[in-house]
Amino acid sequence: MASLKSSLLVCFLLLISRSVVMCRRQTGVTLRESGYEGVVVAIEEDLPVSLCQEVLIGLEESLQAASTTISTATRSWASLRSVSVLVPRSWTPSVCPLLLGITEAENESWDTANIRVTTAQHPRYGMRPWTQQSQGCGKQGDFIRVAHQLLKQNTSLVNGRLLAHEWLRYRYGVFEEVGEVGNPFHPPHYRARNAQWKPNACGNRNIVESDSSTCDPKELGCDLDIKQEDNPGLTSSFMAFPRIPSVTELCDEGSHDRFVPTRHNLACDGKSVWEVMRASQDFQDSSNSEGRAVDSLVSLRYLHPRNKRIVLLVDDTNVMNSQKRWDFMRKAVRKVVAYDIPDGFRVGLVVFDSKAKVKHFVSPLVDSEIREKVGSSLPRNPSVVGETQRCVLCGLKASLELLKKNGGSHGGNIILVTGGSSTISEHDKLKAQIMLQDAGVTLNLVIYPLIDRFPLPGSNLEYVTAISGGQSYIVPDEGIGEDSRVGMYYGLLDALYYAVGNVAGWRGLPVKIHEAEHPGGRSGKSEGSFLVDPSLSSNINFAIFFYDVGHVGNVVHLISPHNQVIDTSNMQNEDENMNMIKVQLSGSQVTPGLWRYSVDNKADSHQGLFIQVTSKPYSPQYGQSSQIEVRGWTNHPTGEVNSTDISMPLAIFAEVVTEAGPVEGARVTANLTRLGLASNGTLHKPKEIVLLDNGLLGPDMMSGDGVYSRYVPNLTTGKFSVTIYVEGTLGQYSFARHVRLGVLNIISSTPDVDAIPPARVVDLRMAFLPGTTNQISFTWTAPGNDFDYGTADRYMVKVGPTPDLEDGEYSFLENWPAPLEASTIQQHTIEWANYDTVSYVGIYAVDEEGNTPSLSNLVTVFIPAPPTTTASSRFFELMDSNTSPVRDGSATPLMAGTNLKLVIIISGCVVGLLVVCALTYCACVAQKPKKNKKAGEIPATFNGQVIIPDEKKFTDRTDSNESIKKEFMRPVESWSASQLLSSHQGNKRGSVSARSDGTSDHSDSTKKSYTGFSANNDFYGSPNHFQYGHAIYPDSYPPPSTDSYPTPTEGYPTPSEMYPNEGYPLPSETRSYVSSPPSESFLSVSCDLIPGTHGPPGYSAYPGYDTTLRSGKVPPPIPPKPKVMYSPEPYQFDSQDSSSGSPSMAGAEKRVRNVTMV
Repeated sequence: MASLKSSLLVCFLLLISRSVVMCRRQTGVTLRESGYEGVVVAIEEDLPVSLCQEVLIGLEESLQAASTTISTATRSWASLRSVSVLVPRSWTPSVCPLLLGITEAENESWDTANIRVTTAQHPRYGMRPWTQQSQGCGKQGDFIRVAHQLLKQNTSLVNGRLLAHEWLRYRYGVFEEVGEVGNPFHPPHYRARNAQWKPNACGNRNIVESDSSTCDPKELGCDLDIKQEDNPGLTSSFMAFPRIPSVTELCDEGSHDRFVPTRHNLACDGKSVWEVMRASQDFQDSSNSEGRAVDSLVSLRYLHPRNKRIVLLVDDTNVMNSQKRWDFMRKAVRKVVAYDIPDGFRVGLVVFDSKAKVKHFVSPLVDSEIREKVGSSLPRNPSVVGETQRCVLCGLKASLELLKKNGGSHGGNIILVTGGSSTISEHDKLKAQIMLQDAGVTLNLVIYPLIDRFPLPGSNLEYVTAISGGQSYIVPDEGIGEDSRVGMYYGLLDALYYAVGNVAGWRGLPVKIHEAEHPGGRSGKSEGSFLVDPSLSSNINFAIFFYDVGHVGNVVHLISPHNQVIDTSNMQNEDENMNMIKVQLSGSQVTPGLWRYSVDNKADSHQGLFIQVTSKPYSPQYGQSSQIEVRGWTNHPTGEVNSTDISMPLAIFAEVVTEAGPVEGARVTANLTRLGLASNGTLHKPKEIVLLDNGLLGPDMMSGDGVYSRYVPNLTTGKFSVTIYVEGTLGQYSFARHVRLGVLNIISSTPDVDAIPPARVVDLRMAFLPGTTNQISFTWTAPGNDFDYGTADRYMVKVGPTPDLEDGEYSFLENWPAPLEASTIQQHTIEWANYDTVSYVGIYAVDEEGNTPSLSNLVTVFIPAPPTTTASSRFFELMDSNTSPVRDGSATPLMAGTNLKLVIIISGCVVGLLVVCALTYCACVAQKPKKNKKAGEIPATFNGQVIIPDEKKFTDRTDSNESIKKEFMRPVESWSASQLLSSHQGNKRGSVSARSDGTSDHSDSTKKSYTGFSANNDFYGSPNHFQYGHAIYPDSYPPPSTDSYPTPTEGYPTPSEMYPNEGYPLPSETRSYVSSPPSESFLSVSCDLIPGTHGPPGYSAYPGYDTTLRSGKVPPPIPPKPKVMYSPEPYQFDSQDSSSGSPSMAGAEKRVRNVTMV
């Protein structure tokens, strides 16, 4: 019975806990009965008061128009109902009559606003609304930005439509359904299946451009010219044409084309906007349904920003009575209150053990005297109450009562500092959640110190903190006997600084320019450098934190960028109550540039000095537009990450912006450090992750937006600290910043079996080589092995007559170069022989375990037939190629468009010649004396085969090496019919062949032009996308010194050499993937074949032959001298029997191409 009651109680607590979590997550913007409530608009603080009335009128009218438009677009599922507008404190009812009845904000702030009205226009989008979307499809954006100039214009209906367009992007995670000027991946026009150019947009009917449009649609700069009068009946998509009044609907499954190259299709895998929106949590509630009558009128209330209220809640049980823990606590609280918390904030202080005590009531920090009183309120010694009697709930209750008595019943912040195990029971966890939820209070947690040497991930207290909207920070214990290292003190200072930053916002906090630890007991001098940039104020604070003041020598020198040495002897402000020496630079002393410092370090070997340089956020001298803001976050707001869930890997984000726009080209790194000790008793080494702003969707959504991001795979179970470092350039000056994120709890390690696929290729593009009729070059970014790390195993390239390369007809293009290291630009050039037909090409990478991502973006290839009507020798070459489909005859052959009668005639000739050659060869072989098989003789079977898969069972996303049978063939039988036939033809094929020793054979006909890339092509490439200019490369390559084609003795080992006893296996990509034989309709020329002195940098090929396969000395039969088109990539031989004791080749073997047996 007792067990049953216990189980019921646990279930009840879990049910209520989940309800509380959902309630907490629904705070802010919520959709209730088809109306959004809790929307916050924040107007930038420095917007002039003279613009108050004009901006507010424009804002009200735009919000009303946006609400009506949202209601229509969502089929009455949603509209705007209530909006809170946060206005500058200088805007008062005396100058703005609209502000009559204005009240104080509770927790609303600029940093948490959904819509931000800015002073400056966006550098790329100007005054029009723009949404920052750092996460993927279906995920809410970060915020909507609107320049105030837009609200001053008398175009409220248009403004409302634009604002509604951005609200759909922000709330539902959808994207534009129209091409972008200058974007090679989402161009304004695209080539349709009928080879005609069409507008790149989603619509409910064929979209017609205006007759006044005169630009060439194949040019990236040719913008769409769509007018309502030219398109009667055009009603969608609103995500494509928000400015056209008749367009009020969104594309759904009936009108959506998932293959049109829009940003939305690429980001959402071809799903329509309606498909993505219906999956939103907003529309899972039955109270929000399609077609119901809703009131689209918006209720607005105006708020003044409120100075934040903070209660510092400090644990004073006897866990703090060890070593220097309490001494460091008192000094850290004094320092944070005296220097870090912004002016005007109201701060109180509470301590707790088994019960709570108020040490200072909530008071505004208006001067240094008040700061000193609040900061010095902690008792000199902690209590003697044991850790097991600690009552966290008592402290929370007292803090909430303190906030309630000062400034209202709702809102506020608590910074909880507690040590030891920092655990609470499930019962206390639930009660804490309910208390914080009801009061609307955010909790930030500092665990000081973390005593566990091998901490486990997660705790109830950290969970409560995350659900309330706060962050957790951990300070590891650094005790030494009866003492503590100064590093623990500095760690506590750092944790409190970032906890205050979560409350105050980073605009109000001092900016950390530099921090460094200088261990003692080494050199007498501690030297370093820091950057000062014009975005900072004219006051720079240089601080030294010590364990004992005697650890700092007499010499503290600062060296300016002009090499002026500043002796700070008379500038130092020493404060032993904070273990700090501060030097302030101000006025003319502050010069932008690289500063250096030199400090006498007299610390003991187990202590050290910490140097910190801070400044105010920006300088009025240079204007606020130069202010640099750095913000970091992850895609796991609760801080818990399940590494086994590869569908939701950890992603780290960092935003680097100024008021003038994003900062591009910065170096942004994230250091992940596992807390606790390794198994050998040492500290864990940090893992450095370079964050990227490349727009490759893995996870970075847009290049150049100032948001840098990266996935982090292969994490082990434990607690992790994350610090983001930023180095960049603003104008002519460099700058440096860093931010610290809350603790991450990795709750399960990445499994031993590799299940992480390579990153998806999303920037595939092509261009034609000038001076050629069918030479095209493909370029893309190498995706990596695990996401965008490492190097993938191989590429699979699909080509088909329709864009459906998953379920439709397609073949594989082979002989592509081996993948390069992740994030490297890769290129491959081929000869295209499919004329007058639109073909679609896509690529994906495969890792060694067979893991694959989604197919890349598609490129369209269309080459008009050359202006000739004669069947030249080139045509025979095309006919000699393999054009069979991959999928068991279901795919359309790529040469299907060839004249059928001519094909039959020539095919008959080819077959006849083959029969004659075969009979002649058999007669010659029959006359030779038969030899008995000896040990080491080559088996008559082939070590691999090309399989034409069954269409119903075939899937190109599996890697079945075991299923492929291994047969063997005599080397002479590895010559194809086309190669045997070519020995009797006088025409020479252009070829570039690579040998296994790295050399290349170049015939006279192999004159490949690498003189640049044409911008006037059928798809999205342009010369600027490729790094190879024509000026430095020759128009042709030198012919070989002897015969243009290799003789059989060049292609095969000589009789004196040894032969493989296992035949010639197929390359790894053919063994692992079922596909058709290589099609010579697409003759490959990889960049790795070009000599280093005559062309682009070479690409690494697949590994060469395995020399251990040589054994025996029986030469193969000599075939007729063929004119071989060598495969451009050296295939890899598998070592089947390395125990035979075969000697090494020392690189003497030659390149042999494997071809299907005839």
